[in-house]
Amino acid sequence: MAIKRITISVPERVAARIKKAAGSAPVSAWVTDAIEDRLEDAELERAWAAFVRDVKPTREEARRAHAMYERLLKPPRRRGAA
Repeated sequence: MAIKRITISVPERVAARIKKAAGSAPVSAWVTDAIEDRLEDAELERAWAAFVRDVKPTREEARRAHAMYERLLKPPRRRGAA
């Protein structure tokens, strides 16, 4: 995979939070993962909007589909987590 270096500016407080969240991982890798997650979420949102626009579901169908959508987006529960 080709890598493109870019420069971004963030407030100091945000930079500190990013470094803390990245822990021992390289910051660029952590930021890349976060951005990829955000892009995937945006693609899902666009697909959902297209579904509603194209299918024109009833309120009940939309409610059920939205509930399934929310379950799919929810992070999996970790075993043994309190």
